[in-house]
Amino acid sequence: MKGKDLNIFVRFGGVNIKKQKGYSQNPRTFHSPPAPRGFYAMPKIAQELFLISSMERYQPSAVPKTPKKEIYGEDENGIPICADITEEQWDEFHKRRDIAIHAMRKEFTKRRGNIWHHLADQVKPSDVIASHGSWVKTDLESWKKAISKISLKYRYGDSGTFGGTMSITSINETMRSGLFGYYSRDEFEVFFDEKV
Repeated sequence: MKGKDLNIFVRFGGVNIKKQKGYSQNPRTFHSPPAPRGFYAMPKIAQELFLISSMERYQPSAVPKTPKKEIYGEDENGIPICADITEEQWDEFHKRRDIAIHAMRKEFTKRRGNIWHHLADQVKPSDVIASHGSWVKTDLESWKKAISKISLKYRYGDSGTFGGTMSITSINETMRSGLFGYYSRDEFEVFFDEKV
């Protein structure tokens, strides 16, 4: 993690604390919010763009609507006849969507305070301030240590990973690229329930 600033975060949307509709005492999913108020973000070095693929559902007013097929009549059974969406219409939609998402992207820096994250196995129990479902709340420094540990684990193998088939014997023999190897990074999602 040398040379990487773990204090820089990315958010698609505002950075104001907002009421979270999906909050529950018994979280239903891995991504359910850990607190009734706050906002999601990602460390800049570990952005997982598939998490923004459902922006249409969570921030429908900020993203253009998907093009709809035009109905231009009915067949003899009264079933609507639709015109297919053209490639040009799809291209135009994706351009508008990319511009909208780029405009929503905010970077911010947080140097102290607390953070909710999914790296419970990488922190000491004494560092955990609170927990909720798959989330734990620690101070920022404990989270930084946890993300460094998991980065090494993901890049250089773990004897339990894939039955040990990807484990290697030396830190200089990595078969994986990047800070987190070939792994999905959705567990690096974070949540703030305090002002940034």
